[in-house]
Amino acid sequence: MNMLKHSPLNTLADLAQNDTDAAARELGRLQGLRTQAEQQLTQLTEYRHEYRARMQVVAAEGMTSGRWQDFSRFLDSLDHAIRQQGAALAKAEADLLAGRNHWQHQKRRLNSFDTLIARAEAKEEQVAARREQRANDEYAARLARTTASRLSEA
Repeated sequence: MNMLKHSPLNTLADLAQNDTDAAARELGRLQGLRTQAEQQLTQLTEYRHEYRARMQVVAAEGMTSGRWQDFSRFLDSLDHAIRQQGAALAKAEADLLAGRNHWQHQKRRLNSFDTLIARAEAKEEQVAARREQRANDEYAARLARTTASRLSEA
């Protein structure tokens, strides 16, 4: 009864399902990248705080100006790395948002095809039910005519 099984609409829905699945996989990949970027930023920030605390302990014990400059340069390098990682995290978050929007678009598209298929199937079932009712009515009318004909002959 389901004539739509191999319809172009079902083919389009299958393609939309594939696109939605691919978008979901990409969304998962982007979420992983964002999490990784956040973890790296956290590690860098924690390391900077630890290094800064160590620098203060060494400075309290006394250090040469050369060693102070080395500590300062390394802190500057860490600050630069933290800024870069912050930018990487911002990009990962923007990519994740774009990926989420793409997945939502694909999901809405798939839902639209599913709705169209459901409507077409309902219409197909309605036509089949009318056809069956018409056949039953014709059979009943023929039966009534045959019965009436037999009664009039008797």
